[in-house]
Amino acid sequence: MELNKIYNMDCLEGMKQMKDNSVDLIVTDPPYGINADKGVGGFGSSSGTAKSYEDNWDNKTPSKEVFNEILRIGKKIIIFGGNFFTDKLPVGTHWIVWDKVGNIKFKNPFSDCELAWTNSEKVSTKKYIVIQQGFVSEERKRMHPTQKPVKLFRNIIKDYSEQGDLILDPFIGSGTTAVACKQLGRNFIGFEISKKYCDIANKRLNQGNLLNILEQQKLG
Repeated sequence: MELNKIYNMDCLEGMKQMKDNSVDLIVTDPPYGINADKGVGGFGSSSGTAKSYEDNWDNKTPSKEVFNEILRIGKKIIIFGGNFFTDKLPVGTHWIVWDKVGNIKFKNPFSDCELAWTNSEKVSTKKYIVIQQGFVSEERKRMHPTQKPVKLFRNIIKDYSEQGDLILDPFIGSGTTAVACKQLGRNFIGFEISKKYCDIANKRLNQGNLLNILEQQKLG
């Protein structure tokens, strides 16, 4: 399978083509099955990204077979929303906590934090603070209803992989994982079943070439 490419295909079909333990790190944010495509507490339900993504993508969680493939091919694995998949994943002992508010107080229906399951055998938690609450966000623009900040994924990928490693995101959406990988010098493969979002992800990568150079300079 070609590296540094986003494939418009079902991730299950794509992962079945990959060898055991062939991916250094899998970082992904699958559908949680909580109908986030319809908005949250009245937010995003009638305008913006939620309206533009009307294919009921969050009405169910991925199958157990999908998670089995992730466990088969990934050396290190990080799955956002792992608390929604406890019936499909082994018991986690090392969890990532994304603190979305920091010290700012918000009154809205969004969660203060999100959890990510990992396959690490450490008995611990690791916290990342990147503010994202409704319209208050460190990300300039979101093109997907559940798009994670590039800063968040860049920090996680930097901590859990090495330069030149292969990173896979089976549910890459609008391409945040790929953008973070380009900035950090990691190879990547992404799967996205929606052609619309596959096109958006590739457009982000193409538009980001100059921005990535500037970002690298800031990162030192």
